[in-house]
This record gives sequence, C-alpha cells and structure tokens, in this order.
Amino acid sequence: MKCVLTVAGLGTRLLPLTKETPKEMLPIYSRSKKGKLVLKPVLQVIYESLYEYKIKEFCFVIGRTKRAVKDHFKPDNELLSLLKKQKKSELADTLKDFFIKVKRSRISFVYQPKPIGFGDAIFRSKKFVVNDNYFLLHAGDDIVISKNNDHLRRLQRSFLKYDADVALLLEKVKDPSKYGVVSGPYLEKETLQIRKMVEKPKNPPSKNAIIAIYIFKPIIFKYLAEAKKLEQPEMQLAKAFNIALEGGS
Repeated sequence: MKCVLTVAGLGTRLLPLTKETPKEMLPIYSRSKKGKLVLKPVLQVIYESLYEYKIKEFCFVIGRTKRAVKDHFKPDNELLSLLKKQKKSELADTLKDFFIKVKRSRISFVYQPKPIGFGDAIFRSKKFVVNDNYFLLHAGDDIVISKNNDHLRRLQRSFLKYDADVALLLEKVKDPSKYGVVSGPYLEKETLQIRKMVEKPKNPPSKNAIIAIYIFKPIIFKYLAEAKKLEQPEMQLAKAFNIALEGGS
C-alpha cells in the first residue's frame, strides 16, 4: 500500500509560529530506538509510524513554502559526522536510523501551488496512486498513536472486509461543529456505514468527527473531479463523499 501525506496547509491557527516553520515540522517528544525521549518533527513521527506499518512508498503533497519538509527528508552524512565528532552518539544514532528509513523508501513530492483545500491536495497525488487498488491518505499534522499501529490495521481490515470505496478513522467529540462529521448506521461495534458527511456543521448529525486518516480506492479522483466543478475548494472533499454516496453524478 502506498501513502499520500498532505503537507500543504498554511497553519494559520498557529501563526506567527508557523510563518517560516511548517506546522508539520513543529517538534514533539517521541521515543528513540533505545527508548529515550527525543524531539522530532510531527511529520517525522507520522512517517516513521507508517514505515513501521510496512509502507515504503510515499508521496508528500507540499506547498511552495514547505522547503523545510523536502530538506528534512534528505539524508545528511555531514551532520552525522559532526555529531559523532562532538560525541553526541545517541543523537547521531537516532538520525542515522531515520536516514536509513528514508533511503529504503521511495519518496516523491507533489506541489500544491495554492493552499485551496484538502480535496485539491488529494487530487494532485492522482498520478502517484491512480493505478493502485487502494492507498492510504494521511494528513501531515494528524497523529494517532496505537500499539503496533493497531488503528491502521483495524482501518485496513474494515476497508477490505466491506469492500469499501473509502474507510476513515473517527473520534467521538463533545463539539463536532469544528470538524468534518459523518453519520450512518453501525455495521458492527466500532464500524459505521457512512450515509452522510458534512464539514463543520452548525447542526451536527452526530458526534463522529473525522480524523484525517483515510483509505481510498482511486475512484475518489472521479468524485473529486466532479466536486471541483460544483463546490468551493475547502468543501470539495465533503462534496466528493456525498457524490459517491449518491452513486455518482
């Protein structure tokens, strides 16, 4: 399975911090191979989690101001040598482990010239995945941590079990009006059949908020193309969902 990582948003809610630093590159604490706490960019933590899930082909959809993302995923042997000379061996080992993963991955970058919505960002990855049976779409700033990536295993299992066109992660929240929200009947204890999707609704149909981690069949690009003709950019993914639920136009 391939993965598309979207990293093109402006991060306006975190300004001025994100004026020069992409929000996906902000630091969080993570565990090193030896179990020690180290600071890593959010995006690196997500990437390494996906790598451990045996995903080795990645497409990053980035904005023109996200040079830091491209630079970060470029092994730097000079930096490793410098850290070793400074006797910072643990840091060097952590970076070396990351660089090995990068070298063993196939990574490509696609540019979104203007940050005009999540749906448009997904659409720009079409050439990367259009010939695959399905692919993972993961927002570059949405972290879910579970033992052995159980959340991804459950997501993929449900996607395959029900032969879905799309599967996604949900979280019950107190105020769903801030999120994309889905509603529909339960197929089993923790699996919902989506009947409707709305973006930041004033009157939410449920408390099931979307976590931006999806598995799609390539048919999503057909629905996104239709949605681009009908809806403003920030609403195109929700529109594409609802076109799909209606059986296409």
